[in-house]
Amino acid sequence: MSDPDLLNVWYEQRLVGQLWRNATGILGFRYDPAWAPNGGFAISHSLPLTAQEFPPESGIPQRWFANLLPEGSVREHIVRDLKLPNTDFDLLRAIGGDCAGALSILPDDREPSTQRQYRPLTEKELANLVRRRGAILRSFACERTATLVACGRPKQMPKYCCARVGIFCHKEKLPPAIS
Repeated sequence: MSDPDLLNVWYEQRLVGQLWRNATGILGFRYDPAWAPNGGFAISHSLPLTAQEFPPESGIPQRWFANLLPEGSVREHIVRDLKLPNTDFDLLRAIGGDCAGALSILPDDREPSTQRQYRPLTEKELANLVRRRGAILRSFACERTATLVACGRPKQMPKYCCARVGIFCHKEKLPPAIS
């Protein structure tokens, strides 16, 4: 069973460290002992590679990991759609597998997937997703799993980013905490 107050931080298939919350909900972080000896690197200048933990009281892990999350109306939509408490830890638990950057943040009983989980979208499906921009994590009636990447522009309507190399794609499955 997963510890509700512990998340693992991954880089590709390698465990970087553990993120936890204290009794007041503030985040702490420590690198996994096997990370540094096996070619690991500091994930941030504010979180240098060390054997010592970064306690919640320092505020450093809270600020750094919170910056991986959406802000403003995008955050509000996610909290509302997923019926989550509006805390950084709860959002990281729910969407940390797909947050900004190269790291994946997952419950301690999960590992990152090695499979790509995207499928081509038709122009009509893409237009429908963009039209429903207020329901970011909701999808087609029969398939609650599509998502668009919402980027930047806090306090404004989110800007959706789609890569186009001949086709548009969307995630087939969201992290288990969402689906």
